[in-house]
Amino acid sequence: MEYYRLQKISKGSISLRDGEARPLDGPTEVGSGVVHPQPVSLSQLIDLVNERFGTDFNQADQLFFDQIVEAAMADDGLRQAAAVNPGDKFELVFKHLLENLFVERMDQNEEIFVRFMNDLPFQKVVTAWMASEAYKRLRDGATGESTVAAPRGGTTETQPKLRIVQPRPEDRYVTCVPLVPLKAAAGAFSDPQHVEDDNWEWVAVDSKRRLRPGMFVAQVVGKSMEPTIPDSSYCLFRAPVIGTRQGKIVLVQLRDATDPNNGERYTVKRYQSEKVTDGDSWRHARITLKPINPDFQSIELTGSEDGELQVVAELVEVLGGGGAL
Repeated sequence: MEYYRLQKISKGSISLRDGEARPLDGPTEVGSGVVHPQPVSLSQLIDLVNERFGTDFNQADQLFFDQIVEAAMADDGLRQAAAVNPGDKFELVFKHLLENLFVERMDQNEEIFVRFMNDLPFQKVVTAWMASEAYKRLRDGATGESTVAAPRGGTTETQPKLRIVQPRPEDRYVTCVPLVPLKAAAGAFSDPQHVEDDNWEWVAVDSKRRLRPGMFVAQVVGKSMEPTIPDSSYCLFRAPVIGTRQGKIVLVQLRDATDPNNGERYTVKRYQSEKVTDGDSWRHARITLKPINPDFQSIELTGSEDGELQVVAELVEVLGGGGAL
C-alpha cells in the first residue's frame, strides 16, 4: 500500500467508575475470533498416533482410516453387533473384521498396513479408536430402527422378531420366509433355485430389510460366534452370497471335514481367503473360517482343499434369542 488516510469518526470520553468490570475475551476483542485456546481434540486418529508413536501421518492417511471405518460400518454383522452389545464386546467383533479390511486395502497405503500388522501397540491403539468411532456412529444412527434388545445378565433370552404363519402363495418371500433347521439349510439352499418351499414352516419376519427368494430363517446354536450371534439365536440368511465373500459371516457346508466346535459338516463362521495369482487367473491359497469368540478355533483349508466346502448363504440379520415362537 502506497497511500493511507486518517479520518476522525467520532469524539467522546471514557469514564472509569467503581464497580464490577466486564471481563473481556481478549483475542475476540482484537478480531482474531478465538476466545480461549481449545484443548486439542483427538477426533482424528492421525493426531493420536503421531503424538504417541512419533509418526508423521497426514490428512491423506486420515482419509484411509476413515474409509476403513465406513467399510466396516457397511457390514451387516457389525451393525447388528453394535445394536446388541456394549462397547467392549463390540470392539472384539470389530477387531476380527478390521484385519480383513486392512488386507483388502494394503495397496492403498502400504506404510500404515505394515505398521498395523507388525506393531502390536500401534495395532491396539488404532483398533480401539476405530472401534469406538464406528460404535458411536452406528449407535447414533440406530435411532428408530427395529433392533433386538441387548442380552442382560449374560443370557440370550431375547424374543425373536418372527412368528409362524400360514402364508398365501403371493405372500411368500414378501412378508415371510421359510424356517429351516440349519443342518437342512446347508443342504437344501446349496441350490436356492430348487428349494422345495412346501417342506418348511413359514415365519413372518419383523425386519427393515426387503425379503426375497433365497432368504430363510435358521437357529444358530453354539457360542463360537458370540457376541455377534448369541447362542441359540434365530438368524435371517440369504442365498446365494452376493458379491465378495471376504469378511462376511456365512453358512458353509463342509464335504469331508467337520467343524471342531460342533462336530457337524456345516458351520456358521466369518469367511477369509488368501489368493495367489496362477497364470492369467488366481486361486485360493488358504481359506479360513474364523469364529468371533476367541475361545474357539478356526477351520483352515489350503488351496488344494478349497473344493471341500460350499458357501451356502450369508448372514443378513440376527433376529433374536431362542424363545418360543
